[in-house]
Amino acid sequence: MIEQIEYRGKLIHECGLPGETRADDVFPAHPNGIQVSARRFLLVYATRTYRGGDDDLSIVYQLRDGAYDGPLLAEGMLAKSVNDWDPFDDGSAYVRQHGHPVAFGVPRGALIRGRPAPNANLFVVKWRVCARVIDPATGFLVASRSHPDLSARTQGVEWVQFRLNEAEDDMEIVQPAQPLRQRGYEEGDAFCSAAAGTAPVRQMNQSFVQAVPFNEDASEWADVNHFDGGRLAALKYRYNPERGVYEWVETGPLIEEQLSEASLARYRGSWVISGRPRGGGSIGWFRTADPFGAVPPAARPASPVNSSPLTAYTYTDGVLRVLTGDSTISPYGLNRNPLYLWDIDPDNGFAAAQRRTVFDIVAAGLPIPVESRPTCDMAKLLPHAGGREQIIVYRVRSGMNNDPSHRGAVITPTEKETGGIYYATVQYAESYPGVWQFAT
Repeated sequence: MIEQIEYRGKLIHECGLPGETRADDVFPAHPNGIQVSARRFLLVYATRTYRGGDDDLSIVYQLRDGAYDGPLLAEGMLAKSVNDWDPFDDGSAYVRQHGHPVAFGVPRGALIRGRPAPNANLFVVKWRVCARVIDPATGFLVASRSHPDLSARTQGVEWVQFRLNEAEDDMEIVQPAQPLRQRGYEEGDAFCSAAAGTAPVRQMNQSFVQAVPFNEDASEWADVNHFDGGRLAALKYRYNPERGVYEWVETGPLIEEQLSEASLARYRGSWVISGRPRGGGSIGWFRTADPFGAVPPAARPASPVNSSPLTAYTYTDGVLRVLTGDSTISPYGLNRNPLYLWDIDPDNGFAAAQRRTVFDIVAAGLPIPVESRPTCDMAKLLPHAGGREQIIVYRVRSGMNNDPSHRGAVITPTEKETGGIYYATVQYAESYPGVWQFAT
């Protein structure tokens, strides 16, 4: 049902906020987005710099007019990275790092079963947070694996809730950014029911994929996060009309399959969960009637072979697909270039077929040489707004950074300038209605 995938170029070249610009040696990465009204579209992303591996910084939003790639109306900060974070109140100073935001919510003015939704115009953005150490002698980040206890004590997820203002030209905060904790676990070390069991989780990390409506009126949403020990679990969020916010109300059973970075998708009356294999290998796939009930053992098909970020969605044409890389078929031997899209068949052991190239940095002629490990990843399918085209956003960057000890090379000015958030359109054989309907 896909006729072609068309490259559209760079979507976000630079963050315009103080301290986050190209002049500050910072570039946009980790994109995502949702529709927030009939005419307004929200992009969220994390910024990044070059002091070592995974040097993620702040969480930023953009409000766009008419389409995800429409004119920019507003840009704002949701979570600001600092270098003097003291999470233990002991005089320490760490980098406060934020990454891979996701968003969900019912757009302003949306109709559900022909009626206005009570929870319309309330949106959630979530992201991961973690402390990192800077070597004072070099100014570069120390590898996170060198401080496993620090990661365990500070790794978590935060969220903010906001709405589109009356003029539809910016966002208004409803619930300020705060740690994501399950209702009933607001205080203490246990932040959810899975942290209070016989084999408790200690930390949580964030999905790359937007939450999906869990019930017909979209008053409940769900996604799947990952926890220490290679464990996954579904999270359910429910709108509380008395408080006017969403609450994390339920955690599914832990799925102990050595997986991370999970996706959750509806598929033909069932639910599909996928996860990135720790250390590389076959993607783990699950199909279940209820992600908060029994989940069968993982199916692990032979293809794709994965050691890079992946995101799985049921596309507008009803086909389950996964976005990721595969070094076994890359002409450059790279895990994260090209970026591929596969059709996945849950009725046939999650077999992958109909591989398409979404983007190939080298073939496109972008000035990131193969020896600099060109990286195209963190790809997201944005919710369909109607018509024959649907947008995929993704990050492009060099695998180098300023640290000469990291892979033996530093990033060039040209490679820096090339990095940013790019996009492509999936062009279907026919037109489809958007995810949300609005009064005409």
